[in-house]
Amino acid sequence: MKRVLFYLPVVTPWWFDNIVSRMIRSLVAEAEVHVLVPPLWRNTGIGPEQLKNCASLTEVRWHIADGDGHPSWRTSPDDPDEIVEFVQAIDPDYVLCRSADIATPSRFPGKMRYLMEPGAPPLFTYARGITLQADFSHHGAMPHLSDDDREAIETAFADTWRQMRARVDNRWEARRPRTEVLQNMGLPDDRKILAVPLEYEHEEAFNSIHHRFERNLDLIQYLADRLDDDFVLAVTDHPLNYQHVDNSKLYEAIAALGPRVHLVPNPDAEYFPTELLIRHCDGLIVQNTKAIYSGAYFGKPTLRLSKRPSAEWLRTIDDLEALQTAVALGYQGPTEDELRLWFGFHMLHEIVSPIAITGRDILDRLDRPFSSDRLATGLERADAYQRQLDMAA
Repeated sequence: MKRVLFYLPVVTPWWFDNIVSRMIRSLVAEAEVHVLVPPLWRNTGIGPEQLKNCASLTEVRWHIADGDGHPSWRTSPDDPDEIVEFVQAIDPDYVLCRSADIATPSRFPGKMRYLMEPGAPPLFTYARGITLQADFSHHGAMPHLSDDDREAIETAFADTWRQMRARVDNRWEARRPRTEVLQNMGLPDDRKILAVPLEYEHEEAFNSIHHRFERNLDLIQYLADRLDDDFVLAVTDHPLNYQHVDNSKLYEAIAALGPRVHLVPNPDAEYFPTELLIRHCDGLIVQNTKAIYSGAYFGKPTLRLSKRPSAEWLRTIDDLEALQTAVALGYQGPTEDELRLWFGFHMLHEIVSPIAITGRDILDRLDRPFSSDRLATGLERADAYQRQLDMAA
């Protein structure tokens, strides 16, 4: 029997209850399952309620890391060698990881996959889905695909891709002209617009260690200090910051920067301000946000300030000066074929349902990163979800 380890330093209670516990239940019939997780701290780890909900899973081997140093597990463990030795003693065949620290789990035995969110704007993805990714925040990555694999994806996705593109283009806010959009956002129409969607900046957001700038304020100040006069930074805040973070000091700092930076507010999420802004901007600046896919979709030159890699097809830019040059000289974004292939791979294959997937399917995905025989199930789920969105519209 195969041995599976869930390594979960930054899992939130919601994620554990709705995503991870379902995968554990699926796997116990197929594998020996171990769970290595710290207790709750800053809304990560698990508490008594999560363990109570899993009381029936008597086959699971629980390892609760409740030592004094467990808070450090989220980002940089005080004693990573101790963790590695403990995992080596378990000797897993597979590791399913939810961690901001990627250096320590990279030393674990077994095949590693990161449990990641499935968002890929501007398309709507299955809300309760997850992805099993070989690398942490490697945006746009795909496993090796043969010519037959690529053809299978493109054939399966062709009609759905056309329908999804039509949904994006037919949203009411998408039909508004650029001049009207910029005017309503308070942006000038005589300067180049660089969109800057901010990251979630709550204390539970440990992934910020992979941003080039852990604080949004530092990012904005860095960009504003280096921006040419014919550009303006158009900033949108993360929806969760409006709900859970007091960003008043950031907003005051943005206001103090004058005409170089403009905040596009949207506290009530009445429309899609980031998507609308990216559609009409001249360039995009991101760190690790999935808004990078909107930039690719709308063909915008994109500067990514991140410690994590980007797939070559995204054609990201490395520095602000190069971005300003790309805007001034014109830019060729990903081709239609590249967009269709990645979105098809992501929507039909990479996203899985923790509710529907079986333990055998999970193990198969860990052994075979791609198989065209999974596309039909992914297509059925994607189309069903899009029909639900149409009914709710």
